Amino acid sequence: MRPEKNMSEENINKEDQLIKDAIEVFMTYGIKSVTMDDIARQMRVSKKTIYQFFKDKGDLVNKCMRKDCDFIETKVKDIQDQGLKAIDENFAISSVIVEELRNIHPSIFYDLEKYYPEAMAIMVEMRHEFIGGVMRQNLNKGITEGVYRPELNVEIMTKLWVLRLNVIFNPELFPMEEFHPKDVYLEMFIHHIRGIANAKGLKELEKKLNTKNKS
Repeated sequence: MRPEKNMSEENINKEDQLIKDAIEVFMTYGIKSVTMDDIARQMRVSKKTIYQFFKDKGDLVNKCMRKDCDFIETKVKDIQDQGLKAIDENFAISSVIVEELRNIHPSIFYDLEKYYPEAMAIMVEMRHEFIGGVMRQNLNKGITEGVYRPELNVEIMTKLWVLRLNVIFNPELFPMEEFHPKDVYLEMFIHHIRGIANAKGLKELEKKLNTKNKS
């Protein structure tokens, strides 16, 4: 018989893999429209196996959201650790967000808001606490580097950025059959950089955009 510790580690690994697989299912098919039977079939496991690790679908959705938020935070922290210039860092972070939004199912944010408020709260907290903190650091970095306007009110701009992130997923303003969140985010991001950059920063931005368009 293997030690209990190994069994525990095996369970942790199994739960982690189930969460990763469930995220793929939700990203592809949405959340509300798929049943636990559908999820088990797509993941090629028994429903009994899923219930060994998650008490119900809501519990699974919550853990998927936490896992996805942790993934984004890790990717963004890795970028911050690279010591990039402020505008380069902002572009690199935006690439992580765009990649996250690129293949997302149109109904996910509606499903979260209407049927899974606990999971939605996890995502909103991440936006306000983590993403807000990242933007605050980037604004201060850009001001120090002399590429963002020195008179910027960092706290106001940070709060405005977080508010804009919430607006992206507002179905009344941007119905997903007309506006994909990825496209809304990109437009918002470029508008944001143009608004906070000084003359030097705008030159760097144009150079960055020209390089990006040629690639």
